[in-house]
Amino acid sequence: MNVTLDTNCIIALEKNEAEASFVRELLSLHDSHTINVRVVAISASERKQDGTYAVGFHEFTHKLAAVGLGQVEILPTLAYPGMAFPNWCYPTGGEPTSLERNIHEILFPTTVFENRDYRTRVLNDPTSDTGDPQWRNKKCDVLVLWSHIHFHGNIFVTSDNNFRSVSKKGQLIALGAGAILTPQEAVKTIRANI
Repeated sequence: MNVTLDTNCIIALEKNEAEASFVRELLSLHDSHTINVRVVAISASERKQDGTYAVGFHEFTHKLAAVGLGQVEILPTLAYPGMAFPNWCYPTGGEPTSLERNIHEILFPTTVFENRDYRTRVLNDPTSDTGDPQWRNKKCDVLVLWSHIHFHGNIFVTSDNNFRSVSKKGQLIALGAGAILTPQEAVKTIRANI
């Protein structure tokens, strides 16, 4: 069973938040070969606690090791300039972009899909290299779920209410997301089925 952790699960471990104990229990199930826990490479592109971004993928792998995720599989995702890291992404276009767009339209229906469109509409400067942290965060959410679906995930684990809202969850499941559960729900569900 493939269980994909979203970025919030990594943050929960970093900050030792309430969900961290359940994420650790999922890791215990992973270590006993009951499930296969995965994270997505695009999580390395999220803003760090100090407000900066990773300059190399090694920062992400060090973070994973520090929070106890050093042994889990890392899924690649779609390539976005300034966001994705070499060797951890695929070129965009074709079917992957279609799935990506569908996820985006469900999760963020009022946010422009492309960063260039954002720069044109919001900044009024299509050549600007200014990255909008909110647009980037939303794109990371979309790409985490894209990788989960593309690599045949069974359970997507998140504490983010946007993935779990009644109006969106069913649509995401219809795209192939499988179960979308909080860390606590994931532990309960998996324990009930082993």
